Amino acid sequence: MAVVAGVGDRSISWWREPTKDQWLAWVAGWLGWMLDAFDFTVFFLIMVPISREFGVPLTLVAGTVTFTLWMRLLGAFGSGWLSDRIGRKTPLMISILWYSICNFAAGFAPSFAILAFFRIALGIGMGAEWPAGAALAMESWPARSRGIMSGLLQGSWGLGFLVASLVYGLFYNSIGWRGMLWVGILPALACVYIRFFVKESEVWQENNHKRIEQQRMTPVGAAPGLSAATILTVFGWLAGAVVVAVALFFVLKAVAPTVLGGLVEPKLLSILLDDKLVGVVAAGFTPFVLPSLAALVRISIPMQLAIFRPPYLWNSFTASVWMTGQFLVYYSMIAMFASWLQKDLKLSPGDVALPNVLHNAVAFFAMGFWGFLADRIGRRLAIMIPAIIGCFIAPLYLNTTDLTWITIGFAMQGAFAGAIYALQPAYLTERFPTEVRGTASAFCYHFGAIFGGLVPPTITYLAVDRGMGFPQPMLYATIVGAVVAVVALALSPETKGIKFTSEVQVK
Repeated sequence: MAVVAGVGDRSISWWREPTKDQWLAWVAGWLGWMLDAFDFTVFFLIMVPISREFGVPLTLVAGTVTFTLWMRLLGAFGSGWLSDRIGRKTPLMISILWYSICNFAAGFAPSFAILAFFRIALGIGMGAEWPAGAALAMESWPARSRGIMSGLLQGSWGLGFLVASLVYGLFYNSIGWRGMLWVGILPALACVYIRFFVKESEVWQENNHKRIEQQRMTPVGAAPGLSAATILTVFGWLAGAVVVAVALFFVLKAVAPTVLGGLVEPKLLSILLDDKLVGVVAAGFTPFVLPSLAALVRISIPMQLAIFRPPYLWNSFTASVWMTGQFLVYYSMIAMFASWLQKDLKLSPGDVALPNVLHNAVAFFAMGFWGFLADRIGRRLAIMIPAIIGCFIAPLYLNTTDLTWITIGFAMQGAFAGAIYALQPAYLTERFPTEVRGTASAFCYHFGAIFGGLVPPTITYLAVDRGMGFPQPMLYATIVGAVVAVVALALSPETKGIKFTSEVQVK
């Protein structure tokens, strides 16, 4: 674990404590996340017109979101590993360029298959942005005010969605859904700022220097390198991962029908037990199993996999479950909201945009508030309180068809369930040592995305194919996600006051 920070110099205002370079690094993470949000959430606003133009079911269009989220795990793990090896800046720039180009290319798609390909590929760049941007911003920030700045950093996602909603409400009738995607190329300009004005994280640089010095002291025969032994080791771990994933797949296929049979109707159960879905879930849990099995036969564990072994295993597991709950809440609340207003209530682009704009504007300031409060009452309570309140706010706008109440209720939700994400950058990065911080936060964050990705097609199936409508599935899933998040947080460590250190902690 990192060491606990002292009280610090209270004689100066907290916003004057950071240096110019620390502010520039934070702005880089803030920009990357806001622009990531724009490119991703714009799709929520145009799923219905895309479904109509290509003549495909809305459930299939919503399923694209699922695969985009699953691809985030690939991009996040790769970016996390790379940011722990070469620094935070370069992976951040690569990720922004990636998702900008994919969104732009999707706008030219002549068929739904081509559009789905680029939107799914966008997930790699989208997932790659968060671990690099969050580590760069949070490592560079003083512990005293890290909570509030984490809230404002994560709140930039809401601003990205707000901008997407404004563009939709003001220009959709002129530029159509293709124009909405073409606008997504503009975030690439942020790379110029990052390249020339942002410095690499000093904590990472010092830690990397110490790791290199340790490697130089390692006996020549044990030094890392691209030797035949190293290649065989990599293939051995990959083979082991495949074996474990296949074993988990068959266990899930055998056990799930018995566990879920009395809770889920047969047709929905058959969808949830689809081989592709079960395979992804099995792959997600494989890292929690494989290193422990390897340790039983005395196989050396690579540093990046140390997060799946004691003393980090429980921390990694609870962080992953916490993120699963957060994603369930977000995609239950947000993903199909615009589709509900468009498909069921037949509202215009302006009427659809208004509650989304207000929700995200409120969420931005609320995340700053809960982040500020987290620096005083702790990370966990600052997430648990709004999650619980959000469960009582959701029925206000989901159990009505009156646009006024929908707008008021959804805007209010921005202050509660819409703001539970405020502490993700600070809390996730504070939970892990510097040398695995990028990898660990990337995995835990996007482990939740695997399960969050199931929400849009499941809600759409229940709403459209089963005739339930969107509100009730959205309400139930929001409450379930909030409960999962609160329970995981109750079992997690508190990190308020943690100070990042450059010392090598993972042996």
